[in-house]
Amino acid sequence: HQYIPIIGARFMDMVDEGKLSLDQLEDLGAITAGATPGRANDEEIIILSVGGMPVEDVAWATVIYRTAIEQGIGIKLNLWDSPELC
Repeated sequence: HQYIPIIGARFMDMVDEGKLSLDQLEDLGAITAGATPGRANDEEIIILSVGGMPVEDVAWATVIYRTAIEQGIGIKLNLWDSPELC
């Protein structure tokens, strides 16, 4: 956390330092899929640490979008007449 300004990096440091166990961390994807419970009560707080490189988000979104089009899920978006960068 001292070298990488991403909130989640501090959580991993805390695990490494023995101040937090991996059992105390949940994956947001597992919560949204219903595989892991979210909050047990209104007093609990969920902290989402978003990190990474935006280009990875674009690449991941492209895969999801193309898969949805192939499977006929959702709506095809026409973002431009022709892409600027080919």
